[in-house]
Amino acid sequence: MSSWQERTIEQRNLLNPAFCALAIWHLAHGYRNEATALGSDADGLPLALAFVGASLVLRGQTRDQLPRTIASSLATWVNDHPLERSAVAKGVVVLRETVREALLFGAQHGLLSLDGHRLQAGKAAARKINAYLRTSSDEVRDCMRQATFVGRWLCKAGAPPTVLALLGVQA
Repeated sequence: MSSWQERTIEQRNLLNPAFCALAIWHLAHGYRNEATALGSDADGLPLALAFVGASLVLRGQTRDQLPRTIASSLATWVNDHPLERSAVAKGVVVLRETVREALLFGAQHGLLSLDGHRLQAGKAAARKINAYLRTSSDEVRDCMRQATFVGRWLCKAGAPPTVLALLGVQA
């Protein structure tokens, strides 16, 4: 990852570690909530899906193309949105260092923890996150709402290797 001073204004504003860690927290939170609702024993967001989820959520054009309900299958969405599928796969590669940096930031600040290969959303952080979101822009709130949705959606999409294959992501 390049030094902070070498990053463009867009990278500093849109892909900063705190914002991305917050998005990943929402991914993990949504995943856990859906797993609980489904009675699954999967207790955290698989690490590989943090990269996929970030690619789905952080690119506005892709985020706008997401389905409105988790009843829509990932396979159907991929079939109906081939250009977005390609953008997500490329985004996983492009955002790899950004997501890694966000994971470290999130772990250092108690937002995220890693249990094996699964990310846990820190429960103690929820109150602070909600307070932050109350004063955030509509776009930030929408991004985090969509991150929660994507976490739930990915939980229903199948095992991580299936999700990666559907999206054309090389493991």
